[in-house]
Amino acid sequence: MTALRIERVDAAHARVGGRLGFAEASAALARGGELFGNAAGDVAVDVADVQGIDSATLAVLLAWAARARVGKVSLRFTRAPANLKALAHLCDAEPLLGLNAEG
Repeated sequence: MTALRIERVDAAHARVGGRLGFAEASAALARGGELFGNAAGDVAVDVADVQGIDSATLAVLLAWAARARVGKVSLRFTRAPANLKALAHLCDAEPLLGLNAEG
């Protein structure tokens, strides 16, 4: 598995890839501002390449979304892998991640 990557594509788009599990959660939380810092409105975050998905992954995404909302930014996670969708569904977290609109 590859190291965590967070890339801001433009003002409305970002990508997250690589391993994002328990071991990476603390560092990932600290880097969350890279997704939405200086953004306004909505930011779509492509998570198709996230690996090592577990409950910590979901917790990090939810924390990023909550921190973004405080700054008046709405994060919507797109292209979520099936195992992330299943975990979010199990926890009834799809709406908090914007997965209900993306599918």
